Amino acid sequence: MTQHQWDLIGYGVWALIIWMTLRQFMQTRRPVKGNGLRLLLGDWMLFAPLPWIMYCVGSRGTLEQVGWTLGLGVLVAVPYLLTSRFVRTESGQIRFKFNALFYLFLFGLPYVRYVIRNKVFHSHPILDAQHRPDIELMLAEYILVLVVFTFVWRLGMYIQYKRMLNRGTSVSASQPTRIA
Repeated sequence: MTQHQWDLIGYGVWALIIWMTLRQFMQTRRPVKGNGLRLLLGDWMLFAPLPWIMYCVGSRGTLEQVGWTLGLGVLVAVPYLLTSRFVRTESGQIRFKFNALFYLFLFGLPYVRYVIRNKVFHSHPILDAQHRPDIELMLAEYILVLVVFTFVWRLGMYIQYKRMLNRGTSVSASQPTRIA
């Protein structure tokens, strides 16, 4: 493959990140409904490449690479976990609590990833006659970081939502009903 073809793959991944970011932003604008499984499994498309990722990482990756990939995924999720909160409205609905820092992370981290990617790949071309890295493994690790980050963040939101939901049902169950 040529550098141009790999750039096109990178832009495809970038488009997927933008789409996911916009979906996550739109999700924060609506009340959360149901039992919360949609929070946990909302980005189900991220699980589609898992067989390919496991094959690439399992067959060609080292244990150190797997550790770094999983660690980076968890590390990227930390700012989102710290800034994602829920609040119960007066009507009893559960919504995301507004946090400007959350939106900064939501829109800023994809941009930072894009800038770093361009800086690294344009200042240090990865395809030359002397150096041919395993680009497929690199792409699998990159997508695995996104999958781990998204799942860890969504798991944290799911746990918070269930706590808020249980707190609301226990409060309403403990109040006596009035007969008029």
